[in-house]
Amino acid sequence: MTETVTKNKYVEFTYSITNDDGAIIEQVEVPVNYVHGAKMGLWPKLEDALENKKIDDQIKVSFEPGEVFGKVDQDLIFEDDIKNVPEEYRELGKIVEFQNDTGDVKPFRVTEINDSKIVLDGNHPLSNIKINFNVNIINIRNATETEINALNEVTET
Repeated sequence: MTETVTKNKYVEFTYSITNDDGAIIEQVEVPVNYVHGAKMGLWPKLEDALENKKIDDQIKVSFEPGEVFGKVDQDLIFEDDIKNVPEEYRELGKIVEFQNDTGDVKPFRVTEINDSKIVLDGNHPLSNIKINFNVNIINIRNATETEINALNEVTET
């Protein structure tokens, strides 16, 4: 009997994220796993698309701009004089972490540098971009009681 993705099935998959032009934004070859129907953080639209699928099925799920990683928040984009930023952070793509008054830490990416200014952006890099998740199911089995209970404990806290 071929296993299918249904409630309380342990599912492993690999995936890639592409834009509408087919360019790969991210590719994950190390299997990701979850227990289907356990509300463990998988986007509902993606989880719904995996329902009743089988090993080796390939699923493509598209998300509209802002649907997964949020819309761009202009309050998370800062421009400063480059002389106010330490040299080790004066590189495009560099991640700088800032801590607020309550101790929360947020990463910001250097997104623009010119002669005298630097721009730091705290938005997710995929904010406001239409993305496609291309999923390849590689394993399905019954989840153990421990896996199901562990997930329920995480979601209840």
